[in-house]
Amino acid sequence: MQRTAAFSIYENPDPLLVSRQGLFPGIVQLPDGELLGLLSIGQAFDAADMRSYVIRSRDEGLTWTAPVRLHDTEFDPPEQESFKPVLLEDGTMLATGYVFVRPDPLQPIVDPVTLALPELRTKISVSTDRGHNWSVPRRIDIEGAPLELSGPATQLPSGRIIAATSPFHLRRDGHAGWIVASDDGGQSWFKLSEFFRAPASDIHAWECRLAGWGEGRVAVLWWAYDHTTERNLNNHIALSSDGGKSFGPAIDTGVLGQSSSLVHLDGERLLTIHAQRENDARLVVRLVDLSEDMFRIEDEFDLFADPAMGSTTIDMKQQFGSLKFGQPTVLRLQSGKILAYCWSFENHQYIIKGFHLTL
Repeated sequence: MQRTAAFSIYENPDPLLVSRQGLFPGIVQLPDGELLGLLSIGQAFDAADMRSYVIRSRDEGLTWTAPVRLHDTEFDPPEQESFKPVLLEDGTMLATGYVFVRPDPLQPIVDPVTLALPELRTKISVSTDRGHNWSVPRRIDIEGAPLELSGPATQLPSGRIIAATSPFHLRRDGHAGWIVASDDGGQSWFKLSEFFRAPASDIHAWECRLAGWGEGRVAVLWWAYDHTTERNLNNHIALSSDGGKSFGPAIDTGVLGQSSSLVHLDGERLLTIHAQRENDARLVVRLVDLSEDMFRIEDEFDLFADPAMGSTTIDMKQQFGSLKFGQPTVLRLQSGKILAYCWSFENHQYIIKGFHLTL
């Protein structure tokens, strides 16, 4: 693997005048090669005014248009937004994600005493004109759970849309990884299966990401956190051969990573990317073979390595408050290049970084 370019996808153009922090990006490529991205922009990492914006690129991510709001509706009470896009077979674009309801903008996301979170609502938005106009995000309810739908959905050859998620709370137990699905283009959703549940339900599957290929093969990769021992575990992956209806046992990847993502290459090979924030912090891309339902690393490459980008692991509340990069993603472009991107804290600003790779 080789990195051929590094660039900014978004950074505040007027940092001396206004705080405009960019976070939580998601990018898709349209049939004509244009890239469309969604990201959240607000005053601070957990700001109540965080809203979803649309950006576009015609040169494989090197330059981007100015951000435009996904929609103009303001809810009462205000909602802090995060959405990711997926392009469906019929050309419709679906943005899936969640919002935190923020009646008090100065109330921390994690209550310092109770560890309670604000009300979380899972929502979707739809575009039928290549992402130029989007519907007002609509709430979807799946068994009444506050689902952290932080990654993009994917559409299977059958037309079914699936996404990986988990109930988002910081209690000691009650944790599991869910697959949710829609058979009507994203209008209604249901819980299809669980890809992971620890015996004591005390291990969280945070920021899970999935990839689907072939006739029903699905892989889910996640950040595993043990609430009993209060420590990060290695990234784990679970595999399905029936379109996500059932999964084999969780596989320990041997990678002590947190936020991670994956894209299918060919056969049983994936490209994965891992935010490793403990010890020597680095952002790593790995070429992986899943043959025989194993996680074999064939090659790896550091996009960056910097101990100063590490975060504390004392407890989950403090870990959330010290994150300096996250939600890395890899996207295979039509040209054969790989676009890798993440949010990152640099020069006192949260920005969106991009990289081009060749395999």
